[in-house]
Amino acid sequence: MKRSRIVFFVLIAVFFVAVFLVQYNTPRPFIWKPTYLHDDRQPFGCYVFDDVLASSFDDYRVEQKSLYKVRMEYPDTGILPRSERRTYLLIQDVYSPPDSGLLDIRSLLRQGHNVVICASDFSEEMMETFGFSVEYNERDLINAFDQAVRLDPVRDTIYYGTSIDDDYHLYRVFPQLHPVYLKLQECELDRNMAFLARDNHDQPLALIMSLYSNDAEDDMDAESRWDYGSLLIVSTPLLFTNYGILDGDNASYIFRLLYFPDNYPIVRLEESHSVASPSLLKAIFDSPALKAAFYSLLLLVLLLMTNAAQRKQRPIPVVTPPANEMLRFTRLIGNLFYQKRDYQDLLRKKYLYFRTELRRRYATDPETEPDPKAAAERLAARTGLPVEEVTADFVRLKHLLSDGTRVSEADMRRAIDGINHWKRKLK
Repeated sequence: MKRSRIVFFVLIAVFFVAVFLVQYNTPRPFIWKPTYLHDDRQPFGCYVFDDVLASSFDDYRVEQKSLYKVRMEYPDTGILPRSERRTYLLIQDVYSPPDSGLLDIRSLLRQGHNVVICASDFSEEMMETFGFSVEYNERDLINAFDQAVRLDPVRDTIYYGTSIDDDYHLYRVFPQLHPVYLKLQECELDRNMAFLARDNHDQPLALIMSLYSNDAEDDMDAESRWDYGSLLIVSTPLLFTNYGILDGDNASYIFRLLYFPDNYPIVRLEESHSVASPSLLKAIFDSPALKAAFYSLLLLVLLLMTNAAQRKQRPIPVVTPPANEMLRFTRLIGNLFYQKRDYQDLLRKKYLYFRTELRRRYATDPETEPDPKAAAERLAARTGLPVEEVTADFVRLKHLLSDGTRVSEADMRRAIDGINHWKRKLK
């Protein structure tokens, strides 16, 4: 390899590494899209959130399950012992359970579990069943969260409890993080409920309720009828994220909401999502550094190919098409057969080709006629020749083709000329 070519490849490698290092060390922009996923380290993921809660609460864990799978682990046999009860936490943008989802919630509450659902919107069936609704202060505030905070960093106040006199209960958050508040509605459930958090407009942000057992056959005393679990509805899911728990003292607000006197182990449920393994190109394009280095490498390779093509251009010779040797080949094969002096076999092949032509054009074959004279009459009708002439030639041909007949070269030539004459006269 020439020295100039080696230098060229070295420069390509150095340039590729330099672009990669520059892009890799460039600060990456944050993605302000709520996912609430355990392995998402972006502001509205839950990687840091889960880590903080795991270090603050005993037996806190994240499981890839739905409420239905949890309920299947605990057959509906009544109230469970306190050692088997849990506090299940769900964080979603919109909580819209299937038809059996509401039955799963009520079943878990009857078993003594606590259920915490953080969402900014809920299905109509759930709000109607548990007697609440949501109202928006303003929609789509989160779409431009980072720009809005930089332009107008004004915070609202959220306070925990029923009084705003105690500064210890005040929490300062951006209005984009709590665009929804709760309202009560009538429902058919017997419940005991209270608001745990409000904003500075006295609008509820968190609602806790306990379902009351009014089963006539239940002989429990009045106090034990409230031994069911509690359902906590929170309308600020964006505070239950990496950004939310690290912003100011919002961690205290989250701990207060998740604190239950029973102190059951907290299990955050995250429905599993089947994610296909990313391909090599997808992994490259997902990283800005690798993407820039990849495009730079392609550009340099293109320049190398262009340079090499210009230096290696040669005149392209004109390739003449091969000559048609079919006629020569046919003559060669014919001569080989002729040299064998088997004139009857050559005549039989010629007659076979003539029969093939008749079958192709008229779907008829002289050999299918039991009487040679009838076959000759049909052939005379196809050629337009006199019947007597065709009959005499056809009978002579059949005699020459019969077994045991000695055929001379003159007989073969005369018979083949006759076949060619018939073929030319075919209509």
